[in-house]
This record gives sequence, C-alpha cells and structure tokens, in this order.
Amino acid sequence: MRNVSEFGVGLAHEFMITAAKAGFTPDDIANLAHSEEKMRKTKRFVDNGCQFVIKGPGALVVDRTTPFDPAKFIGSGWEIVEEDKKALALTTVDFSNVRFESGLKEGESVIDGEEKLKRLKRLGIRLDAKFGQTLFEEKGQATLRWLYDTFGITWFELSGTVLRDSRGSRYFLYLRRDDDGSWHWRCNWLDYGRSRVNVSPLLAS
Repeated sequence: MRNVSEFGVGLAHEFMITAAKAGFTPDDIANLAHSEEKMRKTKRFVDNGCQFVIKGPGALVVDRTTPFDPAKFIGSGWEIVEEDKKALALTTVDFSNVRFESGLKEGESVIDGEEKLKRLKRLGIRLDAKFGQTLFEEKGQATLRWLYDTFGITWFELSGTVLRDSRGSRYFLYLRRDDDGSWHWRCNWLDYGRSRVNVSPLLAS
C-alpha cells in the first residue's frame, strides 16, 4: 500500500479540496489521508454527503424482546438515562439507508457530546445502544466489516442511548475498528470533544 507521498498528486489534491469543502479540519484530513485506499473511500463517502448509496449486506435484525442491559454488557453500576423512542421501535435497519452525522456546523471543529446530542435530536432517528450491541455480536461482524470495506468507517457512537456510570457521568456507547480488522466497543464521556470524524448513525424521521 502506498503512502500519501507516493500517491498521485491530482487525486490527492482533489481529495483535499473535497474534504475541506465538507468542513474537515487540516488535522482531520491528515488523519484520513494516509493511504490511497482510505483516501478513495473517504472521498467517496464525503462526495455523497456522508450517506450510503450502496446496498449493504442485508437488513440488520435487532431483537427487541431483550432490551439493552448496560449492567450486563458494560458492568455493574451502569444504567440507561435517556433513549430515542423512535429508535426503540425499530427491529430492522438497512444500513444502505443510514447516514452518519457529526452534528458540527460550518466553521466548527469541535463540540462536546452534550451539544452533539442536542443537535442530532433535530436531525433524525438516532440509532441506540441495542443496535451497537447487535452489530458487535453479529456473526463475523459482517455489517461492521462492510462499513469499513465500502466507506472506510472505523468509528461511530450510538447517540440514541445516553448511559450513566456509578459516578453520574453521561456516556455514549461507541464502536471502533482495531488494526487487526476486528471491532470493539467502548464508552465515550459526553464532556469530551467530538470532531467531524466522530460520527453517529441516523435514519430519517
């Protein structure tokens, strides 16, 4: 795999312009543009307004008969304090209809999780932690691997569920891809800053 210094100047320049127009900061672009493959995937994603148009591996089925249990999935002392009721009504999602949003406005580089939550509430249905658990536990993590293979997605958080730990701090569950290709979950404190690469999956209301 070639690095950016070996990459074609024309396509690299085109990628930089596209990413800048989409509001990515120079640091964001530097993090994204480290390989030809990732530049192509990211440019394709940005060109499409951060929306998917390619058919995914099929609809993801979510078992709503067993609600997300943060104490069991994360650990003792964790609880749910807020959820997107429209997301809870969903039992399937076709990820070709999902878009990923950061919540940032033009000219902004960072917002915290609480502000992101306020903004995303106005943008669509926020997929919840049960979707995150289902994606993580899906056989072969097929949908997560498709998201990476098709669009280079390596990180997203489920803003449809607000979690709280035993100290009272608020979090989103998030999924991230490791270098070995596997995906893992973590919790992201809402007081932390989010840039344009810190996206969340949404569906139209």
